[in-house]
Amino acid sequence: MKKTLLYFLLLIGSYGTANSQTVVTFYTTLGDFEVELYDAQMPITVGNFLSLVDQEFYDGIIFHRVIKNFVIQGGDPTGTGSGGPGYTIPDEFVPGLSNVKKTLSMANTGQPNSGGSQFFINLKDNIFLDYDKPPLSSAHPVFGIVISGWDIVELIENVPVNGNDRPLTPVVMNRVRVTQPLSINDLDANESSYTIYPNPAKNQFTLYSDASLEKLTIYDMRGRMLSNVDLSEMSREKTVDISSLASGVYIVRITGNEGSVVKNLVKQ
Repeated sequence: MKKTLLYFLLLIGSYGTANSQTVVTFYTTLGDFEVELYDAQMPITVGNFLSLVDQEFYDGIIFHRVIKNFVIQGGDPTGTGSGGPGYTIPDEFVPGLSNVKKTLSMANTGQPNSGGSQFFINLKDNIFLDYDKPPLSSAHPVFGIVISGWDIVELIENVPVNGNDRPLTPVVMNRVRVTQPLSINDLDANESSYTIYPNPAKNQFTLYSDASLEKLTIYDMRGRMLSNVDLSEMSREKTVDISSLASGVYIVRITGNEGSVVKNLVKQ
């Protein structure tokens, strides 16, 4: 009963106001710091980032680029600066969100809509990286800000690097976890038995599970039910059509004999 209530509160909390922002903690080899994400303003960018966090994608990845008084950059699973999650997401820009000191921003190739998993933290005001500031040659969406542990970020900033700005001693993200609100993984150890792919998705996604399932329900971020899919005859995989949905972040609730699991879905 308590777990069911927690799931209900978590689901409702996902549709909160702009003042209800997610906090993510970076547990690194030099210490921990916290980032508040701009959920309400940047739903696609934050939704993608949280999806990767939920998959433990960033665990073990290094900060591969450290430039004193500029940025620290990470999120590349290859550690070379050229890797990513295997997909890209649309650019998302909001007036008033700027690449100022302490903000978290999406890295990209310099081309539109080329961000994926790489991000950087601004070590000073770098407003020339904004989409609407001169020289207009860079456009990096801001989607969060460091709210505690800035001294740890400064430790990372000051590590010795080689000629390619790569730390001589790797600075590793041991874990990246949602610490506010409560992570789904803290509520249900069975979540790993449910997989949605690809995510982000374009016109459809596939649900894979060995568990006995009843239904899949899709909600928008205001809590409105958009789709209800019968899974009673599903055999491990089910393809779900989302071609009618607009680009954005959605909540997917999967219900089965063992309870319910809530996941974020990014529609490109």
